[in-house]
Amino acid sequence: MKLNRWFVIGVVAFLLIIFLLHYQMPREFAWTPTYAHYDHEPFGCYVFDSLLNEDMPQGYSVTNRSLPQLAKDSTPRGILVVADDASLTQIDVDAIYQMMNCGSQVLVASNHFGRLEDTLKLETEYTYIYRKLKDFIKKKEGRDTLRWVTDTLGTQPRDYMLFSPLCEWYIRDAVIVDSLPGDSVRERPYHDSISYMATFNNRPIAYTQQVGRGRLTIVSAPLLFTNYTMLDMDNAGLVFRFLSTMKHLPVVRTTTFCPEAEDASQLTPLRYFLSQPPLRWAIYLSLGLAVLCLLFGTRRRQRVIPVMKEPENHTIEFIELIGTLYYQSRERRSLVLRKYTYFAEELRRTIHVDITDDEDDGTEMQTIANQSGIPVEDVQRLIEELRLLEAADDETEISRKEMKRLIDEMNRIIKNI
Repeated sequence: MKLNRWFVIGVVAFLLIIFLLHYQMPREFAWTPTYAHYDHEPFGCYVFDSLLNEDMPQGYSVTNRSLPQLAKDSTPRGILVVADDASLTQIDVDAIYQMMNCGSQVLVASNHFGRLEDTLKLETEYTYIYRKLKDFIKKKEGRDTLRWVTDTLGTQPRDYMLFSPLCEWYIRDAVIVDSLPGDSVRERPYHDSISYMATFNNRPIAYTQQVGRGRLTIVSAPLLFTNYTMLDMDNAGLVFRFLSTMKHLPVVRTTTFCPEAEDASQLTPLRYFLSQPPLRWAIYLSLGLAVLCLLFGTRRRQRVIPVMKEPENHTIEFIELIGTLYYQSRERRSLVLRKYTYFAEELRRTIHVDITDDEDDGTEMQTIANQSGIPVEDVQRLIEELRLLEAADDETEISRKEMKRLIDEMNRIIKNI
């Protein structure tokens, strides 16, 4: 007992030391863009959604409904799509124009826009950056200027300092499309007609245009709409400038194009523990310790228990013995009546027919005939013979041949049911 106590104390102390070591280690952030509503990592959207939920005057919500599903509601809203690769299909594009025709404003922030690129005749181009964002952050250098040029509200130009990896893509070409699909489209080259909202290193990354009764905003830097940008210096104001034209509308962000987005039902306590390195290692070590305890606990601590022979089933032998006694004593009537009792109980249990009650014989006989496939006349004749035999006095006897016939007919009915 004393040895076991010191063993448990040593294991607990070891787990505490491992936990403290991992707790003191610098945390490693996951820099993979997910845009997930419950993701606290730099490129998730937990902080982003929380701030917008508090600051948007007409309300803000996050949904996994697709654009065609959102288009079924004709209420004017602000629609926000944020993803690395939106991959909009023609159905999605038609839904966007349908919502804008109802007065909605749509902002699409992505590196690629799918069929929307064909509609707007725009292209995005990648600017190669040889270092990742976390390298820029560690060295605290490499910020470039994002120039807010103008918007429909006449906001004053302003410069924002951002790390280059946040704006790796820019819009290379675009045309104004100020009419809905099917109408005559007026196209103009961007350099003398489109008023770009923002540029990064003198390269356009965002523009907006009026379409029908609504407005379409295109942004080629989706990482601006993440937790990191909302917490980096005063760059949260840049995001609110993009959304300033929607402040009079309820805003909805769809996560359809974010395959790694999670909902609240998936965030179980165990999932949270596994996401934290100290807690994850504590769980692993606890499971390992439990396995070791099971292995050592399987050692035999008592004498061998003898194998007990399974009791034999003598029911059939008993039945054969009782049948033999009845047969040898020539109590053939009693044997048939006992078989009749078992036969009636079997019918009551299987097809819910009580042949001991003759109030509704017609229906019951027909039910037995239907279930067994035996003519109803034969069934009725058999039941009547059995009832007469049961009502007879104890001195009545039957022949061996008659006994066998009655038992065989009852067995045939039971077998066919």
